Amino acid sequence: MTRDLFERTCRFFATGFGVGFIPKAPGTAGAILGIPLGMAINQMQSTGGSFLILLFLTVFSCACAHVTEKGLGLKDPQIVVIDEIIGMTVALWLLPGSMTVILVQFVLFRLFDIYKPFPVKQMEEIFRGGAGIVMDDVMAGVLANILFRVGRLILS
Repeated sequence: MTRDLFERTCRFFATGFGVGFIPKAPGTAGAILGIPLGMAINQMQSTGGSFLILLFLTVFSCACAHVTEKGLGLKDPQIVVIDEIIGMTVALWLLPGSMTVILVQFVLFRLFDIYKPFPVKQMEEIFRGGAGIVMDDVMAGVLANILFRVGRLILS
């Protein structure tokens, strides 16, 4: 594979198959792309297997974001939405697939992604390059997932 083809392939995935080029709210569109991926992973019978898939997708996302960032010469370019895709997938991990759960997780994830409370913001400071782009969204997904579970426990 030539270097150019490799970079274009990474950019294709990093932009969420081109969704990142949407002029208004590309991150929101990327998060929406994470919903079917999250639901598909949740269909797996093995918690360990689904975790390994998430781990692989996180590493893959970091790599694609890194190659795209370097290729464009921009820090955390707006067209890169693979971070929102994996973050939303993490937010939905092992949760019921009802429309209510999906909507709540979407809102929680986007709020954490946009406002970057502790420890989301710290991920950008700890990691650089593609990992810096992706890991804050993964942490936003983790926080959304945990908050949903705690809220469900309190309300039940």
